[in-house]
Amino acid sequence: MWSTVGILLIGIIVWLIEVKPLFKSKNYRVIFVYSFIVIIGLTLSILLVLNITIPTPLDFLNYIYSPVSSLIERFLS
Repeated sequence: MWSTVGILLIGIIVWLIEVKPLFKSKNYRVIFVYSFIVIIGLTLSILLVLNITIPTPLDFLNYIYSPVSSLIERFLS
């Protein structure tokens, strides 16, 4: 619980420090992209702290290519 709050506080503080100059220059696209990336990072960090398994992109690729691989193996043997 406290580690989640700590991650959120640190993330918000870093976000405020980094976005402050962007607001002054009215660079709203960069603010949006930066905020999106920070939200993704904070979400992944909180999931890791809560010991929730996060699937890797390799799991997705294995799911897609395992039927293709077995089909090719049956075709070639």
